[in-house]
Amino acid sequence: MADDPAVRTSTLSALKQSCPSVDYLPSVSSPRAHHTPPAPSPTHPSPMDNPFTDDQEWSDEEVLLPKNKTKTRYVPSPAQVRSRQLEEDMSSESDSSSGPRSINHSPLVPPKSPSRPDVRAGSTQEDLIQRFYQVTRERDALRKELQRKSMGPDGIPTRDSVVYSSDEATLIEDLQNLREEICRWSKEYFWGPPTARARRPHVHSSKELFSSLTEDYTSYLKHPNDRPLLIQAYIWSQLQRRIFSNLDKGCGYVWAGKLGDRKLRPINDTLRKAVKNEEQAEEYHRWRALTVNLLVPEVDGRWSPTFDAKPILKWIRRFRARLMRRLRPWSTMSLRDGKDQLYTIVSAAVALDLRMKKQRADYRFVTFTGGLPNQFWGYGYYDSEMEDIDDATLGDRKGRRVQMSLAPALERCGNANGHIFDQNFILVKADVTCKRLEKTRSRMGKKVGPKKTFWNSRS
Repeated sequence: MADDPAVRTSTLSALKQSCPSVDYLPSVSSPRAHHTPPAPSPTHPSPMDNPFTDDQEWSDEEVLLPKNKTKTRYVPSPAQVRSRQLEEDMSSESDSSSGPRSINHSPLVPPKSPSRPDVRAGSTQEDLIQRFYQVTRERDALRKELQRKSMGPDGIPTRDSVVYSSDEATLIEDLQNLREEICRWSKEYFWGPPTARARRPHVHSSKELFSSLTEDYTSYLKHPNDRPLLIQAYIWSQLQRRIFSNLDKGCGYVWAGKLGDRKLRPINDTLRKAVKNEEQAEEYHRWRALTVNLLVPEVDGRWSPTFDAKPILKWIRRFRARLMRRLRPWSTMSLRDGKDQLYTIVSAAVALDLRMKKQRADYRFVTFTGGLPNQFWGYGYYDSEMEDIDDATLGDRKGRRVQMSLAPALERCGNANGHIFDQNFILVKADVTCKRLEKTRSRMGKKVGPKKTFWNSRS
């Protein structure tokens, strides 16, 4: 059927209409129709050869590939399909509230903060400076918010901070040891009945020394068991006024020696009075902690001051001698035997003040007052800030009045990392007593009986 002349004629007619280059083909009626063409030689190819097989210079503009032919689709492996599905499931759970993901799975870029300007490569220096300050303020605000969220109910961080390591636990332990040492020294040298030493003349009267501590100071001085409580309250009042506080002139910054008298105390007073808001408070306490740590660095677990420490030792000896001279009339034993213990107490107080100043938070002792400025008794009892040493002997706490404060309370302003200074926390409660001593009065009067006369005695 392939050699049918009718089929060949129709095929040639169709090719001539679409491709004029087939005119050289012989027709059916031509005498050369049944002529067998010669075999093509390798040097002279026949014009009937396929021009698309060996011609490398073909440059037709027609599409050689058919249009209805589809490309081979890429089929991923089953492992890749499972990993892609797992990734989409995890991302859909985390981003279900943020919106749909993009087609190419690129992360969604959050919108720019309205407080930040549009800064590009060609921005001016003023624009860059403005953005720097705005980003800094945003960072500080976020840091404060993070500090507030990470604080517990009492201001202690819920987890260990990686920003700053605080010595708060060591500070509280040193304070408890100092309290116990003062209580032990007072009981050892002032417990028992009064001796003849109390009747000797002395420079300072009992009213001058103890009237601001309690109303019944005379009863405490005469009582053999409660006299050490009054001595303990007096020692703490002197330590707080001369060492821990710098309100009075020439007080505080004892650990700095002459440097504290000449430089640190006036600068500190000026800067502390200039604090008006929380930001200035953070800057002030950061400067204070940095200055103290540079002046007294800790090397191999020991403090090594960068200045002369001899004036500090001289001040401690003078302060100890002053305390012994004022308290000697009411001692039941010779204070000469206890001067070393008193020296240790004063030295521990100076070291405790130094440790408090080295912290970024503001640690301070709280003193409660009554109706008068120098009256440290007669105020209400607050269970959240005070602890009554006679709690077992007394009944209801409601309506109590503090008769004497034995030791002040320790308060921390701000958290341990040196932020949020508008919050205060009582770390150690104040030791107080609400028991009122009864005054012992001697009964003086004439004996009751019959009146004797000269005549009655003769009979």
